[in-house]
Amino acid sequence: MTSENGRKKTRRPNGTGSEWKDAKGVWHARKQTDPDPRTGRRRWIEAQAPTKTAARQKLEAKIDQRRRQGTLPLADVPTVDLYLDRWLHQTANRVKPRVLDTYRSECNAIRGVIGGMRLDRITPETIEAMCDELATTRSGKTVHNIYIRTKQILTHAVRDKLIPINPALAAIPPRYEPADTIILQPGQPAAAIHAAHDPKPRKRDTLHDDQSDHDMWALMFDLAFATGMRQAERFAITPSELVTRDGIHGIEVRWQLQQLKPDATIPGWLQARHITGNFWLIPPKTRQGIRFIPLDTRTWLRLLELANKHQCAPDDLIFTRHGQPLTGNVERRRWHRALQDAGFPPVTMRAARHFFSTHLAQTGAPEDARKAIMGHAKITTTARYTHWTPETLAALADEAREAIGISGE
Repeated sequence: MTSENGRKKTRRPNGTGSEWKDAKGVWHARKQTDPDPRTGRRRWIEAQAPTKTAARQKLEAKIDQRRRQGTLPLADVPTVDLYLDRWLHQTANRVKPRVLDTYRSECNAIRGVIGGMRLDRITPETIEAMCDELATTRSGKTVHNIYIRTKQILTHAVRDKLIPINPALAAIPPRYEPADTIILQPGQPAAAIHAAHDPKPRKRDTLHDDQSDHDMWALMFDLAFATGMRQAERFAITPSELVTRDGIHGIEVRWQLQQLKPDATIPGWLQARHITGNFWLIPPKTRQGIRFIPLDTRTWLRLLELANKHQCAPDDLIFTRHGQPLTGNVERRRWHRALQDAGFPPVTMRAARHFFSTHLAQTGAPEDARKAIMGHAKITTTARYTHWTPETLAALADEAREAIGISGE
């Protein structure tokens, strides 16, 4: 093929695209991609720039972005960095926003160590070395979670036929020892709740709470120890969840309060309800989290009274501060002050859930009842929230020894 001036025109090989300069001096770069799966027609990606080089670079950047998003097939075995973006994009609509945030954080940790490697170059030793490096700056639990995420992602890579086997399956998982949870002793929660209701005077009170706030926090802490509810569940209580079943007052847990990032995307399948700002009501993690928790009449009426005081509509939050939803940091500061005033060592607010689970077990509650009240899918999870004291174990052992028929005298 020749041009009008007699020079031979060279055709670019198929798949390499085309480049040209228009009448305005703008360079165009275009490349054909795979056919549209709906119509079967050819698809093109095009970029424009003042120079040929810039147009090429913009085109390659567009192609790279679409490969990361999974809308274009991969030309070769990708790097870990590219595949992590692709996996995150494909996973985004299948998980809740907070879970996706966790996945992104874990993927950033992975790419920070092995992001430049090709997937087919990863070995079990690569994964073990990555975990060892991450362990120098992160907790054992965090590193173990990153290992689990790596294994999950590489399983997808096997499914996508990018690698033949998952090297994480042959890697030695990082070891970690769960930290012991310290819980209050019987009778101590009541003293801490009293301290929250009547805090000691301070020369400089940085919390600026009035007596109405003290009343609310005392009720909140009472509720934590009396029900074992998760923090996000307590923050999400609305008047519509205060119900009576068969004459029994209780809370019908249906929501968790979560503060999401401003750019968070709510999947269409997720039944979420916007509250204000970045605060949303999200269903519990599992179906077992949606449950009925019995309450004593006094606490139930106190919740109703607080709702009426705040003039709450059926779907309004009962617990708020200055009309705004509560956060973990706000509660943590009040709880630490209450412990300090009561003279107790620092324990986390989450320990209230452990306290309730422990004493529920000590009453002899059946496993399925404990699991149902705690909102767990497995009794093994409930067991991790149960802490047996030597005195309780001794009493149970003595009771079992009575079957022997020998007097302990």
